[in-house]
Amino acid sequence: MDQLDYDDPHRPQGWRFTLTIAAEAAKEAGRVILGQMYDTFCMWIAFVMVMLIQVIPLFITLYLVQLVVPDYVNKIHWMILVIPGILLTYLMRSLFQTILNVFNRFAEKQWGRAYRRRLPKWLITKNLRDTTKNLVSDFDGLVWFFKGIVSLPYYAWKYLRTSREQDGPSGCTACRCFNLEESYASLSRQSTTFFEVAQARWSCATCAIIYAGVRRFYPPKGTTNRYFRSWKRYSGYEEIFLHWDPDKRSIRVDLEASWDSGPSLTFYCIGKGPDLPIISPPLAYVDDTRSEASIHRAFDWILKCTTEHEFCPKNEPKPMPDRVLDLGVSNDSPVKLVETHNRLGTYACLSHRWGSIQPLQTLKANKEAHKLGIPLEALPKTFQDVVNVCRQLSIRYLWADTLCIIQDSNDDWQRQAVEMANIYENSYLTIAATKASGHHEGLHPEEEIRETRIEHIPASAISQGVSQDIYVRLDFPNRYYRNRVQHWSSIGTEQLNAHEWPLLTRAWVFQERLLSPRMLHFASRELVWECRTEVYCDCGYDHKSNDNLDFKRLVSTQSIKTSDCTPQQLRHLWYAIVERYSLVMGNLTKQTDVFPALSGLASRIAGLLGEEYAAGLWRSNIVEGLLWIPGFKMPIQGQRRPSQWVAPTWSWASVLGDVSYQYRIRSDSYNKKELQEVYASVVDVSCSSTGSQTTGAISAAVLTLSGCVMYGTIRFRTERDSVGYLGMERVYTYTSVIWNHNGDWDKFEPDHPEDIVEGQQVLCMRLARIGGQEWYIVLTEVYDGSGRFKRVGLLEGLDVTWKWFTPRSWRKRVENRYFEERREVRIV
Repeated sequence: MDQLDYDDPHRPQGWRFTLTIAAEAAKEAGRVILGQMYDTFCMWIAFVMVMLIQVIPLFITLYLVQLVVPDYVNKIHWMILVIPGILLTYLMRSLFQTILNVFNRFAEKQWGRAYRRRLPKWLITKNLRDTTKNLVSDFDGLVWFFKGIVSLPYYAWKYLRTSREQDGPSGCTACRCFNLEESYASLSRQSTTFFEVAQARWSCATCAIIYAGVRRFYPPKGTTNRYFRSWKRYSGYEEIFLHWDPDKRSIRVDLEASWDSGPSLTFYCIGKGPDLPIISPPLAYVDDTRSEASIHRAFDWILKCTTEHEFCPKNEPKPMPDRVLDLGVSNDSPVKLVETHNRLGTYACLSHRWGSIQPLQTLKANKEAHKLGIPLEALPKTFQDVVNVCRQLSIRYLWADTLCIIQDSNDDWQRQAVEMANIYENSYLTIAATKASGHHEGLHPEEEIRETRIEHIPASAISQGVSQDIYVRLDFPNRYYRNRVQHWSSIGTEQLNAHEWPLLTRAWVFQERLLSPRMLHFASRELVWECRTEVYCDCGYDHKSNDNLDFKRLVSTQSIKTSDCTPQQLRHLWYAIVERYSLVMGNLTKQTDVFPALSGLASRIAGLLGEEYAAGLWRSNIVEGLLWIPGFKMPIQGQRRPSQWVAPTWSWASVLGDVSYQYRIRSDSYNKKELQEVYASVVDVSCSSTGSQTTGAISAAVLTLSGCVMYGTIRFRTERDSVGYLGMERVYTYTSVIWNHNGDWDKFEPDHPEDIVEGQQVLCMRLARIGGQEWYIVLTEVYDGSGRFKRVGLLEGLDVTWKWFTPRSWRKRVENRYFEERREVRIV
């Protein structure tokens, strides 16, 4: 075991160091003792609950039996005693569950969903939660057991019925692999040959549909597709293999002698079709977003949202923006720019990308001309399409930034930027040109008009009891044509594709999406609906959960004004928004818009918190806001440092690309740890805004922190390890800080690795403790004679949760405390 070496000239010694050791030991021991006492207290409360609900009913039963039959031990069988006791126990548990449910309902109604945070901490500790869960789940298990017994005949009948429909009267083996349940249960056989299907088509409805679908495309006629050209070399049906994909509910068609991955066939019906596994939602039915059916679908979504949805606003007039486009009452009415003078009304917003070509804009010179009328053909393609959609949806007024803001007036732009959040939040509907990369492409880009193979199979060509017509859609492999629709629910902000969803990679649209009560996306080959309650896909895909819904509900004025969110929750919500926003903020055309593009959301939360907003952080918990590090995703420009000053070095906005907070800011962030303690404190913070909006662009910012600091030197460290059995070596190079007082080192994450110089002197201030590890902000001096510093990264210190008592780590931690000095530091 290592010993404290007082003879080492580099180590501290004397009575001050001894007192430091004693103080740290007492502090750590006190934390451990209090933690154990707290756990013991909670354990005893949990024990009392178990006794009250599980054990006492048994004693009550025995006592009642003794009153009735004093000599019960000899006269009554033990089973007669146990069964009433068990029933009484479950009765107590059900009563306990009922009381919990009633209390939850009452508390949510009185204090909001965040009422649990108002309760004493010991009431919601993990021990009590686990005990309550076990007590209630036992009763639930008994209920589900009886439900299973009752519903067993129903499921048996359903299974037999489904088997008959899937396998046919004679039990078809050719299409057994297309049974959805069997495909999930076993991977033994999920393919068949076309020859088997062709033979079984006379007695099986599924095989008849598959046979007719393949025959619509084979032999190939009039196609230049590379894959179908290879089919011409084969004539035997037995060489065609059919592979079932249960997740996509589609059939991939392959050739035995072909190296290429074949296309897939998707079968669907218009309306309710036969109950067969191969019949999918109508993916191909919405291939043209220009169709009248798509407009009808959008109108139905709007009607359902305004009349049925709990979290969505109703169809009520709202304050209109200063200027809107009046589309008139008929299709041939001129489009006019009108001043609203704060009157109430219903209007739609347009969310689009400008693209490389400048669109038609309202300027000081043509403002009056636009009030007289703008010819429809003079508008860009996207604007023309949006005007037509608004007229079809009976929406008379439209707001578009390029035409409703005077683009060459800085004063007007500043005024409208302040109102941007209200403009989108008060809108009736936001129409998004999600697939278009520029205003000249329109809502329906020409790329949608391509070789899409859809064939109609009449019911008479299938027979076998099929009464509805079937449609079959051919999806080519990715290497030839774009694959099937990439469903909206699988697209998180982290996976946004600039080709598939060009609009959603725009930073301004991030805010528009969250503030708009309803958004209609014209996406790739389908419409997508987003509101605060639901997400609908035109393809019929079931969106049971979507992470963006939580954000949209929380940032809405109607929701966050309630007690559902505590101040701490709002701050954590903000940092979660920052993490999402950082994924797209590197795509800003003007890097100075990094704060204005998020100012609407910031002003919403600032108004509720009543706190000062400082360069993307909040005055009351700036130290927590400093605990971010840059991620791995690089912006389009290929560098993390903005080309011009947009934010102080201590703000997340000083880094282009994604950032990540090191502590848990959301309940589902299981890979992150809890923030346990904050060490540093804020002395002063000042930001100079370029306009009237405090959440907008800034020209300067200074943060003054007070805390314990240590000094170190930057060093590059290299590690090697072997890869594979060939003995190849992999080399890692990372940045570390060598502490000047003892020569030990710790790894740190630089904000801008290209700016790090080996041998550079740094100052490290202890910020917080996260999951037992202490985190430091790494600073270097700005050599301008002002004595100010700039942030260069974040350092992860020693883990002291489980090894604080080992001599080496204990010595290191005590030495750090011994050599720390408290000082104030100004950071720019």
